[in-house]
Amino acid sequence: MPFQQSIRLNEAQRGIFIALGANRPYRRHTPFENLQHALQLLSEREVSVLSCSRPWRTPAWPDPSQPPFLNAVAQIAWEGEDPTALMQILHEVETACGRVRSVRNAPRTLDLDLIDFKTRVRAPKTGNDLALPHPRVNDRAFVLLPLREIAPHWRCPVSGDFIDTLISRLSWTDRKDCRPAGGVLHAATHRLKRGAT
Repeated sequence: MPFQQSIRLNEAQRGIFIALGANRPYRRHTPFENLQHALQLLSEREVSVLSCSRPWRTPAWPDPSQPPFLNAVAQIAWEGEDPTALMQILHEVETACGRVRSVRNAPRTLDLDLIDFKTRVRAPKTGNDLALPHPRVNDRAFVLLPLREIAPHWRCPVSGDFIDTLISRLSWTDRKDCRPAGGVLHAATHRLKRGAT
């Protein structure tokens, strides 16, 4: 799978990583197709998708009776230096894929989270402010397991802990409930078109 590439240590430490999730169809698109479409829309907005994990299936939380989520993590390249501006792009892509913000943890057609922006640490000044890294990244198997696929040397910018250490702290239930779902996500990025490895 040429699109899923392991990231070297230095790249993992200066990269930008986003998490993707979906558990509702949009129009005639399945959640898998929503994730695929999101990668394409990012590419059209001058956000290059450098590598992407496989999709992983996770029970919905906190209500497991809702449809399960498909989750993935991608490393991206973007010329800007303002993570808030990047979040605006992510929100535009969510909207284009049918995301309607309602109650917290509701089913959604697409959820895009900024996990790590070049190892920056940023505390939110208000409740709606962007925090970096994502404040719950260390507790989420559905982020850490796909992230390890493409960035096995990633370290938490706050604690300095390697990703394997963070995964080992997750509960056994969280780890076993997060499983590869099958399929491969692709994006038509400039880097991939040139055949870069």
